[in-house]
Amino acid sequence: MNLTKINIYKIIGLLDHFLSNLNSRVYSQLSVTVFILCFSLFSYVEAWSQQGASALRPRVPALKVGDALPDDLKNIPLTVINHPEGKQTIKLVDYKNKLIIIDFWATWCLGCIPPLQKLDTIQKELADDLVIIPVTNDNRQKADEFIKGRRWKLPTVVNNSILQEYFPHKYIPHYVWVNHEGRIEAITGAEAVNRANIKAVIEGRNLDVPNKNDLLSFDFKKPLFIDGNGGDGNSIKYRSLFSEPIPGLFQTTSNVISDTINNTSRIYAINCRAMMLYSLAYQKLQSFPSGRIVYEIKDSAKRALFLSSKDGQSSKNHLFTYELITPLNSSEKVMERVADDLEHFFGLRTRFEKRLVDCYVLKGLPTLKNTFSKGGERKHNLFFDQIVEKFIQNQTVDVLYGYLNELLPLSVVDETDYRGTLDLKFPQPDRHNLKPLQEALRIQGISLERGKREVEFFVISDH
Repeated sequence: MNLTKINIYKIIGLLDHFLSNLNSRVYSQLSVTVFILCFSLFSYVEAWSQQGASALRPRVPALKVGDALPDDLKNIPLTVINHPEGKQTIKLVDYKNKLIIIDFWATWCLGCIPPLQKLDTIQKELADDLVIIPVTNDNRQKADEFIKGRRWKLPTVVNNSILQEYFPHKYIPHYVWVNHEGRIEAITGAEAVNRANIKAVIEGRNLDVPNKNDLLSFDFKKPLFIDGNGGDGNSIKYRSLFSEPIPGLFQTTSNVISDTINNTSRIYAINCRAMMLYSLAYQKLQSFPSGRIVYEIKDSAKRALFLSSKDGQSSKNHLFTYELITPLNSSEKVMERVADDLEHFFGLRTRFEKRLVDCYVLKGLPTLKNTFSKGGERKHNLFFDQIVEKFIQNQTVDVLYGYLNELLPLSVVDETDYRGTLDLKFPQPDRHNLKPLQEALRIQGISLERGKREVEFFVISDH
């Protein structure tokens, strides 16, 4: 029995003496607590004793290229299998004045096996100057059967964690090169393990190979570059990014930004609704009448993304931030990529198509020339709702066309064929009685009448 357990028995005896002086009710209550405490102490001590010296060992510092092997490491017995002399343990100090290559591998690692097969052969050729020490976390029996099945002669370290602590890594195969002076020459992947490099180190020449430096904190289950997972993202060249709205920023969009120095094209939309994202992909939507945008979406959650704020159902959950960075390309190609991203992200299809519908048709009359603009400041008051007398000054027919498309119950088609500017006055349109508007426009040379035309619509639909 070890000294720790003896001390626990002494503690129990003192507690029993103390409890015996209490009344029976208190004794019965406290005795249960003492029993649980003692059981816990025994369990802890038993686990502690089973772990042995490794449980008491302080955390060791990871070694790097240029460091000398500490004496503690050189003298630790390492459990091995497949030793040609039948030894159960080896020590690194046994191989002083030789090149030591510690090879971390596993039976399940397909990339580990060919290099280890090659090293088994090289070891036989350079036995006086080289020692290969494979290390695996596989259980003893599995590793032994695997090694013997390939007739390897290399003794392999098993059931040992100290080497993992001194040489932490995330990926295997992982090779630690210790030169004849006991100093770490290199830490590499499999590409550096060949006869030429091994002979160079044996002959005292510098080993000019890239060092393997695993990013130990990386988590494959987490997104790249979020919370430093893989770095801060400064190395990103191209990306397509969707995110929630960014607090503290206003809604804004960009045109395609061409960077000829970094050879990239970039476009973004910050804190925008879905429809505004589509206007990045299809720029004519920026002046497209809202009445000619059709939502054939059965999914209520997706349909809600396109509700305007006046519907009272807008929320920050319906706002998005989007950025696309691609190799330098034309604006048209970049916007095609935006359209692809939106289709994948929202799971919706879009198209422009013409439909034969009832509509209002604007036509120019012979008297339209009397309304040609006399020049001056370009202005209008069309969107001041409190002003019932509307005017446009030195503006194109497109301004009138766009305004009527937003207010009238049917789409408006412009067939005036006039691209100059006009000066017009007319009453605020009444959706239920268009005669005052029609009469005012007729006097000024513009006809507004119902008809049937093929009109272009923008359709957003389920897949």
